[in-house]
Amino acid sequence: MKRFASGFALLGSIVLPCCVLLGAVLLLEFTPLRAETLTGGVAVIQAPANAIAPDVLMDPAGTLHMVYGLDHHGWYQQSTNHGLSFTAPVKIDSAGSVETRMGERGPKLALGQNGAVHVVWMDEWSPGVKTFVRYSRSLDSGRTFLPSQTLSPMSGVDGATVTADSKGNVVAFWHVMADPKPQVKEATWLFTTRSANRGASFGPAEKVNIANLSALACSMCMMRPLALPGGQVALAFRSAEDSIRDFYVLKGPISENRFTAVRVNRDNWNIDFCPMCGPELRLAPEGQALCAFMTRHHVYWAVADPELKQFRMHVPTPGHEEDEIYPSAVANPNGEVLFLWQVGPMATKGEATVKWALYTKESKPAEKAGVIGKSFAGTKAAAFVGQDGKFYIVTTAKP
Repeated sequence: MKRFASGFALLGSIVLPCCVLLGAVLLLEFTPLRAETLTGGVAVIQAPANAIAPDVLMDPAGTLHMVYGLDHHGWYQQSTNHGLSFTAPVKIDSAGSVETRMGERGPKLALGQNGAVHVVWMDEWSPGVKTFVRYSRSLDSGRTFLPSQTLSPMSGVDGATVTADSKGNVVAFWHVMADPKPQVKEATWLFTTRSANRGASFGPAEKVNIANLSALACSMCMMRPLALPGGQVALAFRSAEDSIRDFYVLKGPISENRFTAVRVNRDNWNIDFCPMCGPELRLAPEGQALCAFMTRHHVYWAVADPELKQFRMHVPTPGHEEDEIYPSAVANPNGEVLFLWQVGPMATKGEATVKWALYTKESKPAEKAGVIGKSFAGTKAAAFVGQDGKFYIVTTAKP
């Protein structure tokens, strides 16, 4: 892998510094495990008890933003000291409830112009209830969230996700069963909508227009978008074209519904069901894209050039165990990569083991790896690089 330069590019969005909360704000001490408890300079931040699928971003000012699902709702908190303490939880959804089942589902986070916090989620599913993509934003550094908006005109959605940039663009994606009905089992169509005014209003929902690939997505796998420099946007997703459940990254102008697909892996996993494990997409310091993914019940990460023309490598975990799931990969300013995943069932019951490993800038195992502990199987850990250059893992796993 090409050597990464110094400096760290944030995933998901380019943001202006976010204001620190003012006034007498309650701080919740979660007593996180610190870097000293793990080898290799990796620290663990303990997410709130029973939190589901935390999603995290650190802005250029060093504020850590976190959303997660808990008790059928979405919650936001922030930290200005790398997770030593957090502000009091703020409820994101103003009505209804938030779907959090099956490990990846939950509120998804983006940071935008002038410190705006953007969040999307899906309604909690139950028999006979129509579910839609919902959106809310905070314009006061996370102190409050505006009333929810509905982004999808059709119900039965999945994979809802969002990204934003520093110019006021906000783009949401999801997939949904729509006419014409796909001939492929467990397949749905990719849809998108976008805002040019910081989320104040959105344009019409449209099927994603891809020049060199159909817009068929695996029906229940999460997706991950990324606002790129130069007015571009990318979306990583698991395709269902011809029942091959491999991964692609779409790239196109952030202000247009016009994309080209780049294939991430060529495992040709031909199945007629959804494995319910989507990708993660992050920017490394020199602008390369890191994509973490699961195929054939093993997890890997791959890297693309800054132009996102081709992905290289297929880097496995050190143990290459069965039932690996929910991977993430992030790179620090030295070009080292932290790979995070869990081993266990894709289920709403039971436990899974959360594991991590470090890799050199040459993509070789750094012989620094470990087990964080046991977590509820139906959630997913998150990772980021702090302002101090260290790796941080956010999880509910206990030793």
